[in-house]
Amino acid sequence: MSGDPKKDEESWFTPVWETEEELEPPGPFRARRPAPEPDYDHLLLTPLALAQDAVARLEAKVEMASEAVAEGLRARMSYLEAAGWLRHAHFSVHPWDLALRDARLTASYGAALHADRLKTALPATLGREAGLDVAPSVAVRLDINANQALRLARLWRELAEIRSWRPVAGLETVRKTLQSLGCRMPEDAEISDWLAFVDALKEKTALIRAGRAARNWMNLAGVEPTDPAGFFLATCLWREKSARRPIPLPFWSAPEMHHLRLTRHFGLQWMADYLDTVAAAAIVGLHELERLRQAEEKGRLLSTTARSRLPDAMNCVLRAPIVTVNSLAKTLDVTPQAALGLLRQLMTAGIVRERTGRASWRAFALA
Repeated sequence: MSGDPKKDEESWFTPVWETEEELEPPGPFRARRPAPEPDYDHLLLTPLALAQDAVARLEAKVEMASEAVAEGLRARMSYLEAAGWLRHAHFSVHPWDLALRDARLTASYGAALHADRLKTALPATLGREAGLDVAPSVAVRLDINANQALRLARLWRELAEIRSWRPVAGLETVRKTLQSLGCRMPEDAEISDWLAFVDALKEKTALIRAGRAARNWMNLAGVEPTDPAGFFLATCLWREKSARRPIPLPFWSAPEMHHLRLTRHFGLQWMADYLDTVAAAAIVGLHELERLRQAEEKGRLLSTTARSRLPDAMNCVLRAPIVTVNSLAKTLDVTPQAALGLLRQLMTAGIVRERTGRASWRAFALA
């Protein structure tokens, strides 16, 4: 525009070839830069692919499983996760023994040690060992850590079953989650900074985001190496990507050697080890799922009558890691004698076994 209204109006009707304006000559041709070559040898490429594959297969198979098998897997994996963390905290307790304690079939390990009955409180852990040399102070610390492990087991299971629960939605919810876990409570500013950190990772792959969130939490001042909060909060973040996930992200149920590697590395190598641990834990879940499905198939082959309660008993055994005569009788609304008869039939079929080795207050689990 020239600024003169009359000239501007005339320019609208002037042919293009009569205009006196000279266009700038085109510049030299610039070749388009090729896109950068992807780093096909990146340290995280293979661990991430394997972890995603294992977790996706576990989720898909849980989705296809029956309701009883899916519920049973979540229950069993929660105790496997709890036992894995407890082992990391230097106390080895079998998941069945944690289930017995959670069902209040066993009490204080310290009291059991004082009464020289520790084997009855930890039957699966101690097995047939002849001699035990456990100091009373160790038994007391084991009681404290076992209680925290059971808190972890309950929250891990609730994470899958309560779809509306958002444990890391904000400062207050994180504080409540930490209180439920019985973990150290950082300052509000530290939690807020951590939430800002994970919020900036929203566009990252879910497993990478979870791993970085766990590592960042562990770097907070005063957080102990055995604190379970960082990895549980990471599992919560992973679930945030889809509230419909059929099972939380497994981690502690991986073999012990995977967790030992994590304590020795930092940076990218730590993240690669974290992904390897998740993949190994998911594979443990796949094996446990297959065991449940095989037991379910055996139950279907049992000969029953129209009025038989054996299918109902089988359903209970699939859902619960530990079953007693009284718990089965209460669930099925039958007499204890009838419940015992049903369990005996399942034992004869090789589906369940008695796990306590006691004459009374016995507990049964899948063989």
